[in-house]
Amino acid sequence: MTTRIFSGMRPSGKLHLGNYLGAIKNWIALQDAPDTAQCVFAAVDLHAITTPYDPATFQQNVTNVLLDYLAAGVDPKKSLLIRQSRVPQHTELMWLLSTISPVGWLERLPNWREKVEQVQSMGDRGASYQNNLSLLSYPVLMAADILLYKANLVPIGDDQLPHIELTNEVGAKFNHLFGDTFPNVKPFIAAGARIMSLQDPTKKMSKTGDDGIALTDTPDEVRGKIKRATTDSGREVTFDETAKPGISNLLTIFSTLSGKTVGELERDYAGKSYGDFKGDLAEVVVGFLAPFQQRRAELAADPATLARILTESEEKARIIASENLAEVHRAMGL
Repeated sequence: MTTRIFSGMRPSGKLHLGNYLGAIKNWIALQDAPDTAQCVFAAVDLHAITTPYDPATFQQNVTNVLLDYLAAGVDPKKSLLIRQSRVPQHTELMWLLSTISPVGWLERLPNWREKVEQVQSMGDRGASYQNNLSLLSYPVLMAADILLYKANLVPIGDDQLPHIELTNEVGAKFNHLFGDTFPNVKPFIAAGARIMSLQDPTKKMSKTGDDGIALTDTPDEVRGKIKRATTDSGREVTFDETAKPGISNLLTIFSTLSGKTVGELERDYAGKSYGDFKGDLAEVVVGFLAPFQQRRAELAADPATLARILTESEEKARIIASENLAEVHRAMGL
């Protein structure tokens, strides 16, 4: 069976090391796999406007995400690179799927409550978003993103599993009501590399604030963030996610970037201080980011290339989306 892949990220801040190690790295491997027939990678800008944002800087945020994708290795010869809002079939399919999506299915998703709590913490501007329909219907748009391209494999973090389950429930209900149209979607969760916040290792690394290492951080910014990263009581560089979540998170980053196992790193730093460990980790991160940042600078200096890639990719995406949406119309009698 050939593989069709869809994935995307919200352009809501700077992409960070966790985004690369937990997601984009897997995208690159999947686009190069011999049985992959189609990859669509998106800046999901329609999802990003469901929470407070600045219209004046929004398009630059979208551009930044797309530059990061390309610099990290997304190949426009193998994958389609799109802005979600430039393929209008996403929103049309969302509406069609919303006609068969029970509210109870959406209310049970933990991410809905998390989004409500997120906007509640954003002061007056957040208050105008917390009761909006888009926070509740967000998963239906996510399902439409995937099903529009008849994707059957979606690389995600394990916290997104409920959304894939919902996508399959909505797709199965559509198939039951209107005939076999959508495939079953499988999640692709790579082993390891779940990168947590440098300041609160019980939470995922974020695109906003100072708790993550942005892919575009300068060497001095990287060194400063790692130096300030939360560790734990004691001095031992040992992996224990329960008792020592801070140093365990840093060990995961070090292991993933260096190719050394966590056990090897524990032996290397036996008897050494957290300061020694953090200093070496910082240089590993700086060295890892250097070629990415060089590629990104070259791409940013040539905006015509990004514009051409988007024009070509989005036209191809609209053709695929139109064909699949026409099938949905026929099935629904529209």
